[in-house]
Amino acid sequence: MKLVHKILDFEVSQVDEAARTFWAVASTGGVDRQGDVIEASGWQVDNFLKNPVIPWAHDYAAPPVAKALAVRVEGNRLLFQAQFPTAQEYAFADTIYKLYRGGYLRAFSVGFAPIESQVVVHQLEGRALTGNHYLKQELYEISCVTLPANPQALAQLALKGLRAGSLSPSTSSASASPASGPPPPPAASPAARAILAHCALGALVESRLRYHLGLLPHRDI
Repeated sequence: MKLVHKILDFEVSQVDEAARTFWAVASTGGVDRQGDVIEASGWQVDNFLKNPVIPWAHDYAAPPVAKALAVRVEGNRLLFQAQFPTAQEYAFADTIYKLYRGGYLRAFSVGFAPIESQVVVHQLEGRALTGNHYLKQELYEISCVTLPANPQALAQLALKGLRAGSLSPSTSSASASPASGPPPPPAASPAARAILAHCALGALVESRLRYHLGLLPHRDI
């Protein structure tokens, strides 16, 4: 079964240092930047609670970095309480916990199987945006992640930067001197290089997700 992954910015509540837990809240009542809406009342979590492990970046071959002690829906929000192991139990998971506690990480990704949905068109910032309205969906897993909710938006920013002149314009072949050879490639600005590098990371993570979901043939990636 093909899962849908939504990377969301969660609001992390106050951390219980003794229990190494915190509640994370995602507001899903509005239209996201992909044009999708997830009805909070449609979440089905019973099967997830039977094995509520929280992986790192959807890596199902590695040990989980946390577990969900509870999951519930309040209004238009999906909430869950995450608990992380100690450094003695799993040093990497302890690092992830400290990054959330310090605010360096703030995103989680929900993986779910759509049960009932419909295609809708929204008006967002003066433009029509077609997406899915998920009415019922089964929660399969929650992962700790670093990527923003819309890596495709970064690619669009990179393209806009090219058009707006954030990259140095290249000399046209018609105006180049025959003895000068081909024009040098444009020098990318630091901001553009950072955006393109982030897009490349998004593509790498996407290929890894497809592998774990059985959508790619077995190979090292």
